[in-house]
Amino acid sequence: MLIFLNKARDIKPEPLDVGEGKFNLVDLVSQAQSAPVSAGVAEIWKSAPVDFDYDNDCAVCYMIEGEITLTEGGEQHSFLPGDVVYIPQSAGLVVLWESDSYGKFFYVTYPHWR
Repeated sequence: MLIFLNKARDIKPEPLDVGEGKFNLVDLVSQAQSAPVSAGVAEIWKSAPVDFDYDNDCAVCYMIEGEITLTEGGEQHSFLPGDVVYIPQSAGLVVLWESDSYGKFFYVTYPHWR
């Protein structure tokens, strides 16, 4: 079969070890399906900021629910439902993700983030 369908009822993000932050995610598309990208759903709660580096991949994210603040180079960006953010692959680029309450988003990374 060439098509992979993930039904909403089956999408269950799981905790990702990010230190003190509270961050859940689930990869829905990955190398397991021989895909050239990774894609999935992530959730973040009020906690310590979560940092991701973008040395080896880029990301496009679509905000589904809540509000997340993205901080890059000291500049903060509010990420709200319906917003799309593109984070380029760039040596040394680190983006902090945090929320005052809760945020949920869909992401696609190229190439595979893990």
